[in-house]
Amino acid sequence: MLESLLPLSVIDLTAIAVKAAGYLAFLLAAGSALVLMVLAGLPGAEVRFLRRLVPAMALLAAVLAAARLGVEVVILAGDDWGAILDFELMMLILQGPTGLALGVQGLGLLLLMGVMLPGMIGLIAGFLGALAVATGFGLTGHTATVDGWWLNALIIVHLLGLSFWVGIFIPLYRVASYDLGHAGQVAAAFGRIAIWVVPILVAAGVLTFQQLTGGVGPAIKTSYGQLFAIKIALFSGVLLLAAINKLSLTPALARGERLAPAKMRRSLMLESLLIVAILLATASFTTLTGPQG
Repeated sequence: MLESLLPLSVIDLTAIAVKAAGYLAFLLAAGSALVLMVLAGLPGAEVRFLRRLVPAMALLAAVLAAARLGVEVVILAGDDWGAILDFELMMLILQGPTGLALGVQGLGLLLLMGVMLPGMIGLIAGFLGALAVATGFGLTGHTATVDGWWLNALIIVHLLGLSFWVGIFIPLYRVASYDLGHAGQVAAAFGRIAIWVVPILVAAGVLTFQQLTGGVGPAIKTSYGQLFAIKIALFSGVLLLAAINKLSLTPALARGERLAPAKMRRSLMLESLLIVAILLATASFTTLTGPQG
């Protein structure tokens, strides 16, 4: 039960915060690259902005990955902060799945930097970078302990879909603040793609949950399952806001309604806060417990 995880230590809170921030940086870097490649009709100002945002988030993700490695060293040393730069413990961690995952993600971050290159070369580099980053997450964590490749594939697909979703928030928020016509076009284009992304996200999440926990019945009796349930509830809120955006706010933008941009920005802000809460929940159950605990 959740109360069994309390109270949280300083190292627990640090690990959760660093991991969640790293998730967000990875998602923004990969998602912005996917938006550049997939979403046509972005204003030139937003294309230029995303080409700057991707490498900035990739660099931040690299820094947070290094910080996360340091925190893992501290935990391995029995919560001894003095061991944070212990080279031997660091090498011990890097020799396992974490090292392979960080290597693949590092390659992905380098490829994401390629979005600064002009034309299709930059777009392809960004896509390959996003794919590598998602693959890295599939190589570590609780899914890495399950036999077979298909669960890792589900994680990769799930993360690519979520990255694309997160990647649209900032450019759409920005466009809605200065160009009503373009905002409607961008929101509509995203909505047409999201129709396919949402069921993939949901299916991948449900199948992963089922495989890791054995189903809702056994899972809800564990701390892991309860934290996962919180994540699902938060994501339901994201889906509700997304439905409002598509069915109400996007048509309002297309009609040029005066209050539509402010409502869209407010909805995107709420979605963003829910995504952050989801990442915190994910960081919590991957740090504090496991599928059987």
